Amino acid sequence: MSAKKKTKVKKSRKSDQAEAFLMINQVARNARTALSRNLLDLGLYAGQDGVMLALDADDGQTPGAIAASLGVKAPTVTKTIGRLAAQGFLRREGSPDDGRMMLVFLTESGRDQIKSIRKSQRKTEKAAFAGLKKKEVGELLALLSTIDTNILASLRSDFVSTLPRNTANGAVDPMDQISSVVEDEAMDAD
Repeated sequence: MSAKKKTKVKKSRKSDQAEAFLMINQVARNARTALSRNLLDLGLYAGQDGVMLALDADDGQTPGAIAASLGVKAPTVTKTIGRLAAQGFLRREGSPDDGRMMLVFLTESGRDQIKSIRKSQRKTEKAAFAGLKKKEVGELLALLSTIDTNILASLRSDFVSTLPRNTANGAVDPMDQISSVVEDEAMDAD
């Protein structure tokens, strides 16, 4: 292959990768917007659904446990819990085992919202995947998983190289910090 053709192939690959990366970001924004609009009809904001679904799976959790399951920081979840409690979807009470610990539960109104949240998710998913075959969705999932793995590996490598030695040797898991920063930014939008 001539040098000119190799250059065109490299430029084309870089151009396709740049376009794909922009498209991934755009799709993520549009998906979030679509889900947010569907949730807004329920009186919920993006991120609040995750807290409620976490409690639906395991009611009576601490804010820290919810935060850990969602990959965000506890103060972010605490703020969201406060808003959901004010709406009557959650209630907080002290732990019977440890009075210092607060547990969060869905209220009946919150339980009623779970079905609506799942319906909103399905509506968003149905719109997003209209016209795609099951096999195509599976292929897309595999490709996105690979891209996500690549990005996380790059973040870990970049982040660990900037940490002081004692931190990089196990005192902090950099991915915990990276994940919580990214998720906190998303949930703070609510």
